[in-house]
Amino acid sequence: MSAAGIVAEYNPLHTGHFYHITQTRKYADGLVVVMSGNAVQRGGPAFFSKWDRARAAVLSGADLVLELPAVWASAPAERFAAGAVQILAGCGCVDMISCGSEAGDAHLLQQAADAVRQAECSPAITGLLKTGITYAAAREQAVRGLYGDRVADLLHSPNNILAIEYLKANAGLTHPMEFFTVRRQGAAHDSSQTEGQTASASFLRSLYASEEASTAGEYIPPAALEIFTHVLKQGSANTDPARMERAILYRLQTATADELKILPDISEGLENRFLTAAKTARSLSKLLDMVKTKRYTLSRLRRIVWNLMLGNTRQLTMTAPPYLRVLDFNQTVGRELLRQMKKSASLPIFHSMADLEREFPVYAEVEKRATMLFNLCCPEVAQVTEYPKIVPYAGNKLNFTEDNGTTVPLQ
Repeated sequence: MSAAGIVAEYNPLHTGHFYHITQTRKYADGLVVVMSGNAVQRGGPAFFSKWDRARAAVLSGADLVLELPAVWASAPAERFAAGAVQILAGCGCVDMISCGSEAGDAHLLQQAADAVRQAECSPAITGLLKTGITYAAAREQAVRGLYGDRVADLLHSPNNILAIEYLKANAGLTHPMEFFTVRRQGAAHDSSQTEGQTASASFLRSLYASEEASTAGEYIPPAALEIFTHVLKQGSANTDPARMERAILYRLQTATADELKILPDISEGLENRFLTAAKTARSLSKLLDMVKTKRYTLSRLRRIVWNLMLGNTRQLTMTAPPYLRVLDFNQTVGRELLRQMKKSASLPIFHSMADLEREFPVYAEVEKRATMLFNLCCPEVAQVTEYPKIVPYAGNKLNFTEDNGTTVPLQ
């Protein structure tokens, strides 16, 4: 059986994602999705829980959904992509990586990945960084000098950037997978405008947050919409990090320099800027504005703060994912993929958090904190658990069973 892999957040899954899934399925018998858990890359909680997003993915064409642990899900593009690609490779049965991109040109993206690798080793980057610009800007300038505008311009677009990072990570594998890209259709990433039958995930989150659910529903596949509508009514979705703002400020105000130094992406005395700002800032946005410089973007600072709350560390992010964790699968191809992985996977496979805690307690603790924070960021404190016993989708009822035996239907 041939299998393709997709890396996603599906936060939430929309018609653009559905198009990518359907296009990818033309080239493989099975589809494995590596999806962020309850912490996401922008630095905060997912809008919908990982269980709901995983079930939405299975109902929309995925066969098996594996978790991208919070250690990598809350990281910049390079580590996010590396962790996800290593998980796909660890399955031992995924032949191809498929990703959406603005370019839609695998050959051009490969050129860009080669250019980026060369630029990252170039002494030009060191000189550019001394001017105070961000690493991303310095890298783009170095690529422009080496390969020209056509390749460098790819680094302006977020999906292109992730595609390039997937290619870089894939090149480092002992047995690289094939690479396939689907041109992104419709609304651009983070666009506040719809285009045709598509809308960006960020725009959909804003519609849901402003209680315009009917408008958001126009851009979400029907099966996924059923799930999202149900959990919104339950109050176990629609997270907002602002609901945790005072707790975050407290954590920063009581942190020590040593606690901040071990966080991912803290360098060059950045911990001191946080400690100074925490003494006087009365809101998180004000604190981040005080810490921000040309060198340190708000997205980087938000991830640092969120990693502090997660208990994530630089040391953890320097490791490779040591396990595969199943979030959901269907009873047909998904179950067959799992059977195949039991023979082919180079990493242990986990369904249960209890088992994961015994084998990998440090990673499990970060994951549990991500879920706790997700619950606290819901409109009312939600009760999303790390211990559900998933009932694989078989084309009939949608439900899961808690460890206490209670079955929760999705109707």
